[in-house]
Amino acid sequence: MRSINADTVIAIALLALCGALFAETFTFEIPRLSSFGIRLWPRFIIGTLAVLSFIYLIRSLKQGPTEGRAPFVWRAWLAANRNVLACFGLFALFIATLPVFGMLIGGILFVHILLTVMGGQNNVRHHAINAAIAVVSVGGMWAIFTFALRVIMPGGIFNL
Repeated sequence: MRSINADTVIAIALLALCGALFAETFTFEIPRLSSFGIRLWPRFIIGTLAVLSFIYLIRSLKQGPTEGRAPFVWRAWLAANRNVLACFGLFALFIATLPVFGMLIGGILFVHILLTVMGGQNNVRHHAINAAIAVVSVGGMWAIFTFALRVIMPGGIFNL
């Protein structure tokens, strides 16, 4: 019997998830006087994910089982995924401090710290560039959502 690789198992799980999500779209209530069905957009996204998962399945079946792989080493895995783990950790910290700092201040701090951690260079010029990018990008998005779209953003204890 031929063994399968982990990619095949993941592709099958993704296809099963797509099937369950597509079946769930039949339970959506259709509002009266709607110009298009509310099921259209979710089905488009789920269909796209299903096509990509199917391509993933075909490629993983063509690849075959992976034999003779090196044993899993935590230290090497952590070193290889250091940046990803730092991003997720900083984002979790941002979400945890959102009630305190609010969206504007917390977002600026998050983007600045993330750029500093990912940039690797620690001098005044790069800190100034990172701060400018953080203020302009987060401040611009905050202004668009607050003033143009009238979305109430979390203010935190500073009520910004």
